[in-house]
Amino acid sequence: KMSGWLRGVVKEVVSGDCVVIAGAVKAGPPPEKRLTLSSIVAPKLAKRDGTTKDEPYAWQSRELLRKKLIGQPVVFKVDYMVEQLGNREFGSVFLGNINVAEAMVSAGLAKVRAGGAQQSPYLEALQKAEEKAQLAGLGVWTRDPAAHAEAVREVQPVEAFDATSFMQMNGKGSEVQAVVEAVSNGGMLRATLLPDFQLATIVLCGVQAPSMGRRVAPAATAPATDGADAPASTPSSMPPGPSAAAIAGASNAEPFAFEAKSLTESRALNRDVRLIVEGVDKYNNLFATVLLPPAAASGTSNGNGAKAEDESLAELLVKAGYAKCAEWSLNLMSSGSQRLRDLEKAAKQQRVGMWVNYVPPPTNQTKLSDSFTGKVIEVVSGDCLVVKDQSSGVERRLQLSSLRAPRMGTRDRAADPYATDAREFLRKRLIGREVTVKMEYNRKVAPAGELVATPGEERVLSFGNVEIVPEKGEEKQNVGELVVARGFASVIKHRGEEERSCIYDRLMEVENMARSAKRGIHSAKEPPANRINDMSAPGHAAKAKQYLPFFQRNGKMQGLVEFVLSGHRLKVTIPKEGVTIVFAPSGIKTPARAQPASMGKPAVQGEPYAEEALQFTRENALQRECDISVDTMDRGGTFLGTITLHPPHPQAKPLNLPLALLRQGLAKLQPTVDPSRLPGGAELVNAQRSAKEARLKIWEKWTPEMDRAEEDDEEEQGPSASGAASAPKEVLQVVVTEVVDASEFYVQRIDEPRVAWIANQIAAATQGEGPAIPPQLKVGALCLAQFSLDKQWYRAYVERKDPLSDSFYVFFIDYGNREKVSDKCIRTIDSGLAAVPPQALMCGLAYIKVPVAGSEHAGEAKSFLAQLLGGNQPMTASVISKERPQAKDDARHPKWQGGGCKRIVTLQETATQADVAVELLCAGLARLPSQRRAPPAMREALAAYAPYQDEARSARRGIFTYGDPGDSEDEDAPKPAGAWGRR
Repeated sequence: KMSGWLRGVVKEVVSGDCVVIAGAVKAGPPPEKRLTLSSIVAPKLAKRDGTTKDEPYAWQSRELLRKKLIGQPVVFKVDYMVEQLGNREFGSVFLGNINVAEAMVSAGLAKVRAGGAQQSPYLEALQKAEEKAQLAGLGVWTRDPAAHAEAVREVQPVEAFDATSFMQMNGKGSEVQAVVEAVSNGGMLRATLLPDFQLATIVLCGVQAPSMGRRVAPAATAPATDGADAPASTPSSMPPGPSAAAIAGASNAEPFAFEAKSLTESRALNRDVRLIVEGVDKYNNLFATVLLPPAAASGTSNGNGAKAEDESLAELLVKAGYAKCAEWSLNLMSSGSQRLRDLEKAAKQQRVGMWVNYVPPPTNQTKLSDSFTGKVIEVVSGDCLVVKDQSSGVERRLQLSSLRAPRMGTRDRAADPYATDAREFLRKRLIGREVTVKMEYNRKVAPAGELVATPGEERVLSFGNVEIVPEKGEEKQNVGELVVARGFASVIKHRGEEERSCIYDRLMEVENMARSAKRGIHSAKEPPANRINDMSAPGHAAKAKQYLPFFQRNGKMQGLVEFVLSGHRLKVTIPKEGVTIVFAPSGIKTPARAQPASMGKPAVQGEPYAEEALQFTRENALQRECDISVDTMDRGGTFLGTITLHPPHPQAKPLNLPLALLRQGLAKLQPTVDPSRLPGGAELVNAQRSAKEARLKIWEKWTPEMDRAEEDDEEEQGPSASGAASAPKEVLQVVVTEVVDASEFYVQRIDEPRVAWIANQIAAATQGEGPAIPPQLKVGALCLAQFSLDKQWYRAYVERKDPLSDSFYVFFIDYGNREKVSDKCIRTIDSGLAAVPPQALMCGLAYIKVPVAGSEHAGEAKSFLAQLLGGNQPMTASVISKERPQAKDDARHPKWQGGGCKRIVTLQETATQADVAVELLCAGLARLPSQRRAPPAMREALAAYAPYQDEARSARRGIFTYGDPGDSEDEDAPKPAGAWGRR
């Protein structure tokens, strides 16, 4: 049992023989101990003011110790204390089983201190390590004078650093490597800039941390002596000053200043950091973004093998509530300023750190001051736009300042008069155009459909002033003035203290002119009717199909893209027909988007680049006029055909949407569609080929071998002898959950997310006592049943009731096993759980015949197969054919509902690629059907299995013990695989 040993984390490495160790606390700055390594002396570093230089290998000594210890948990013990040095403590530090002092001496970067009454308990080991380093000529013991001279840095003092010259030489946005030497406060650091070893003061850009205030002077200490009890050499730093508590009590530090400094020290002090140079202020201070190594810097991975990204020190401080955004400093940042604003907003809402007593201002408006240039993506209404910021690529929704246009309709409310006209007026002038936006204020409003907003549930609307960037020959136009002048919006009458548009007076003048001219909403005339039948809503497929003959006869029709559902599915309004439909280009498909959990179905993860495809189509198709031709319609009510988008400018070319998606690598040709039958099919094929060769987006992992493999599969799955077309081969990653006999077993797909979702839902539903068995629980009903072995609840199907007891025979639909359970172990099932399809897939082995149930070797074959497939080991199942239920089978049984068929598969262990059919053949527990009666394409597979059957026949194993059971000419013909027709 160790006595006097303590644990801590190394916070700072002062020199090659001195460290600062921090203890563990739940909150607030941790206690610290400055410890000099016993009985060793490292070369001294230069002083900050430049009055002394580095001793040879001083920097290398400090760097070795820093990289080894900083941020690492250590075990340490104070060996002795020297009063003459201000009660300086000397001790031993261990990193795991490594004596740190011994490691420094072994590397030749520290010497053993000779003499003195007090020594390290490990002095003998240190002396042996020093002898080895001397013999090897390591570090300070080198015999090479040139190496000795090169081991001295040329240190530039802090006073010699000129931030303005440094900024001009490196440029804004340049990256500089540095080592943080000291932390003045949470937002100010002193760092050594590499590789020039220039000491510089760095101020965090974009934020302001609480000030530490003015410190008290350190207490006087006794001067050091050169007596026998004092070490021969000590670090060049001053004796320790007053404690953190004493400083806090004797200084005017701002609240949370010590917490901010502690956070910065714990993450940045003595760390290798990257500085992104942002700017210089008038006081010659260098402002930079400080990027820290990840918290788990030793592993540098985020848990899934990927390299972890560096973290911004400013973001960490703002998130913890230990710093606030400084607008003047944010403007210097080349990127990341909005991220800091968002983090500050979140910290205020959560009331963390300095925001613990934060009270929002008593107003529903907040003044804004940012401006940006972007492109209009969508016109939501006569006073609402969606603009894509050119600098950040973010879509920003904004209202026109001080204006109110007629409201657009919803499912529960019709549109106000002139609402559609106002939106159409702006759409024709703005969609796809470049605009400049000056944001002016925010306003909190009640959620849609509510008159009064509940605190915390308000919507925040951003208001701004929008101007169209003029093209050649055009004049600058203000969007607010245009819509008011046309009579499609009114000017809001603000209260005296409310924020308003910067051109409010001009808007009032324009409104008076529109009112005098009786335009739009100021007119006494009946507003124009807008009658459009919406066939795009779910459940309207039958009604939408009535339009198909008209669309096919009309050929090319003009439409307007109202909404983008996915990368290739659009809502298109055809004014001539007065209808809105769902339309998709024929022959292509973009990646599927993520779907949230609903109706008993778990959430579905989106495919890669689904959002990029959606964004591309939104930017190029939303609210654009188009020409479409309808060829057909799918079962979901989506019309299929060709589409060409009109350009936003007359001089631009029309856009072929499917061709553009293929060229961008955001869509692929559907394998079931023959491109030669599509208009421009050859061009589509060439576009996809070009995207593949360039490895764009969805083709980033494509290789030519993939196409050749697909072609080989198509050749193998060519027309059979009977002339039926083959189905594509399906490969599943599965685990076997139940073996019924050698001819039937059940599997679950490894990549099926609904298995875990079902388990979670059942666990929640079976907490506590369950209800009694309801009278309607009959044969054929679904329920929850408790399995006897693990006492867990699973979904089950009632096959029959025991006439002699209150028990039921059930089939567990997600695993394929059966059991007799009492009525106390059965509960009702929620409709959402019952709606999820069974997860157990019924399978059988392809190309082989196994002993039928009840025969001599049937039990042995089942046991052998169960042994091969047990243990939940991953298996690869290649589907060869699918068997449909026969007339004698109950097609309503859940075993037929897991895909609607029985899959006939070849089964291989994923890890070893061992074929289960081969194992059964070698054991003599299966045989091959006659090749004479097999289809030609099946004979190749049978020929590959034949040697294993011959081996079992020669060794007289299993069914071949008393001869060959397959010699008879009366054996049944083999069951045809899926490539030669389905049952």
